[in-house]
Amino acid sequence: MSDGLTWLADSDVTWAGYCVTLARGLEPDELVRRLAREEPGPLGQYTGGTLEDFLERRDAPARTAVRYGSGEGLSFAVAYGDWPGYTGPGFTDGLSREAHIFQLYYESENPKVPPPSFSYFHQETYMCGFDLCSFPDVGGTALELILRDVQTAGIEREEDRDAAHARSLSVLEDRFGLSLPRGQILEGLLPAATI
Repeated sequence: MSDGLTWLADSDVTWAGYCVTLARGLEPDELVRRLAREEPGPLGQYTGGTLEDFLERRDAPARTAVRYGSGEGLSFAVAYGDWPGYTGPGFTDGLSREAHIFQLYYESENPKVPPPSFSYFHQETYMCGFDLCSFPDVGGTALELILRDVQTAGIEREEDRDAAHARSLSVLEDRFGLSLPRGQILEGLLPAATI
């Protein structure tokens, strides 16, 4: 059974929220290489908590890293450490060549600027995306991929920000078949690398 995405709306993935990149058409190692924009620094196996502790050390080789893996036909990378502003929306050069890339971004400490967002890229093109919690103005070159689903779900009329967040994630889960393994992300050991 799929874990889907809606669990992200009520779980603390990192101290700052979550920055998740999902890919179809890329193996996990290649996804991490592209996210690094240089050579990633392999770190070994970590839980989310132990990786954040490691990145806070004064002698840490970097301040940002990802834990990564695959499941449900998708590769995934979840950012840890000082990721706000260093990865997520706007950091897509070369990422979606011959691949479908789905990015989910939510800064819990600063939930309005930038707003929580979803973006879908393919062949270096912004296909579609929208804000996950408020005023889901759907954009992109193929906004018809998701526009009707967002409208039908009533996200724009939802006054409860948390409910809108969960509903948005449910739409993405259903429309694109996106899923992230909850147990592995929240409690399990996964390979990690600096980016």
